[in-house]
Amino acid sequence: MQKNTLIEAIKNILISEIPTANMAAFSPTARLNQDLYLDSVLVMQLLISLELELSIDVPDEALNAKDFETIDSLSEFVLSRIASNTNPTASSNASDTTDEFEDIKVHCFVSCLSECIKAHPLVDHRPFYFGVWDAEVVVTDNYKIHYHADDLNHDFFCYWFNLLYGIQVKPWYRPQKSKTENISFLLSLIEHKADSQHIMVMLDMFLLPERENKFNQNPFPHYVMLEKSKNPDNLFMWDPDFRWQGEQNKQQVLAAIESDAVAGGYLFDSDEITPTSSKAIYDYFIACFKLNTNPMTNAVRNIINAHIEQRDDLTPAGLNQALTNLPVLAIRKYAYEHGLAFFMLALEMDFDEFESWCDLIEQLVSGYKQIQFRAMKVAANFNEATHSNSDHLVNEITQLLALQDEREFKIKRRLAALFNQWTQQIKLTTDTQDAEVCI
Repeated sequence: MQKNTLIEAIKNILISEIPTANMAAFSPTARLNQDLYLDSVLVMQLLISLELELSIDVPDEALNAKDFETIDSLSEFVLSRIASNTNPTASSNASDTTDEFEDIKVHCFVSCLSECIKAHPLVDHRPFYFGVWDAEVVVTDNYKIHYHADDLNHDFFCYWFNLLYGIQVKPWYRPQKSKTENISFLLSLIEHKADSQHIMVMLDMFLLPERENKFNQNPFPHYVMLEKSKNPDNLFMWDPDFRWQGEQNKQQVLAAIESDAVAGGYLFDSDEITPTSSKAIYDYFIACFKLNTNPMTNAVRNIINAHIEQRDDLTPAGLNQALTNLPVLAIRKYAYEHGLAFFMLALEMDFDEFESWCDLIEQLVSGYKQIQFRAMKVAANFNEATHSNSDHLVNEITQLLALQDEREFKIKRRLAALFNQWTQQIKLTTDTQDAEVCI
């Protein structure tokens, strides 16, 4: 197959099968994420469509970030797979480098609150991430995983942020008021904002197409912080979770806040920061830590089983949509790095060990991608007429879920051991409770 023919095939799949918001940017040099707004899930969906159309096999261990940078690099990758399938001895060496094709982001609400903590010399933001790795996961009545729900609040994080750092996080958004009234109040807050104040607002990132939306969600509820700009037509936006800050057209921002898909906002003042007590860190860890269960893996297992067993009129064909939000949630596991680093620094340990734990955390995050890739293949191969499944893929998913539990329990056991060591250390200067995490 010639490369130009393959590029045309990719274009046709994007037009007919995969919703993309910016097909006008399609060209051989177009970047899949930044130009065509294809997130990791849509890239996997594109690969599966190419597999079916070209009768090639793309093992997930062959997924390499560099191959999915542009349409041209993707074409080169697919052509190599075609050659590999024709001549197995010419197989790709891509498995040598299995980079994740997502930048690290963790939790937009936590990232906004943590920004002022990171900038303060007397406090450490890392303990605040204890609450992120097992943060609440939403599973809808029809077995879809989601990171956001209308009734999901952040009271837990607000409460502990105050206990850890002395800062009160106050909601300024009033659900009983109209969106127009809330926006008017927001503009008033921004106009009179003190330098030490931080104004958070939830907006729909999908309505800001010039900003990156690597997850390509529609809608995409997301917290950012706003303040005045010297240009009255703009607002200055801080987006710590996406590591971006800059001028943004004011009317576009207000339209993104006006979206029916979003509602919420908070106000806090970094002048209230007080040093964190060891007792507060101890209590927060105990409140967050779930040594004997892995809620996200359990949720994914339950969703996949419900579709495979065809409960409540579900079929495996629905797995594609059911796990769409999984990449947004999987990255929360990077919060384990903050937990391990905090205790190792406090215990003045050698950091050689830390790198090996980071590798395991990376495998944990990537493991969800492998599960999702196979689940999408199960959905694509499901036979509606005979209701038959791809049993080998289902078995592989079961094994991968067990492996995810094994990885995460190993990380948790190490965290528990470090926490217990740290607890013994701080007993010298505090009256911390005697309880310890039992391993």
